Amino acid sequence: MSDVATEAEMADLPPSAKLVHLVLQEHDRMTQSQVTEETQLAGRTVRDALGRLESAGLVTEEICLKDARKRVYTANSPDTDHAATEAETAEGAASGD
Repeated sequence: MSDVATEAEMADLPPSAKLVHLVLQEHDRMTQSQVTEETQLAGRTVRDALGRLESAGLVTEEICLKDARKRVYTANSPDTDHAATEAETAEGAASGD
């Protein structure tokens, strides 16, 4: 498979989410404000796009180590197993990690 998300994963997403995903693929890690600045989309639109992409398993959200109030987003490669990531997150929450 290529580094680009499959056509089926992207088909139901709005154009704004596709643009956000493209920008995240070009950059390693970005905050929401960085994505907003890069795409020139409204903050609310970027927030919605990031939520849709995360639900589809195309983006990973992490806490920013420099500022815990912010989140850092990374585009997932197609071989990343979204279900395994969710299971690890659930296990970590259950164990108190």
